[in-house]
Amino acid sequence: RMPMARQLRLKSPECREDFGPISPDSPVKQYSRAYLCHLLEVRELLATMLLVHHNLHVYGQFFAAIRAHIKQGSIRRFAAWFLRTQTSEQPAEPAPGPNPKRRKP
Repeated sequence: RMPMARQLRLKSPECREDFGPISPDSPVKQYSRAYLCHLLEVRELLATMLLVHHNLHVYGQFFAAIRAHIKQGSIRRFAAWFLRTQTSEQPAEPAPGPNPKRRKP
């Protein structure tokens, strides 16, 4: 299963003093959230470059998980888990469709 991702607000006041990495397995974990916050505040191009590098890593993990679940036949369970835990909005209820036809016994 892929690690849980969460949305970070790197420009928020909490990040100014947060000297931890974006995530423990990020390829840019040597740069703290506070440093990234500073780079964003001064509009330094390095901030964008580091965040793109991090995001591409996360996307790579995400699509690797999707491929693995497709191979295992568990993509529906993975999709349900993803919608339940990785999105900020509740998934919409499926629109009511026509009732499936029943076969006669």
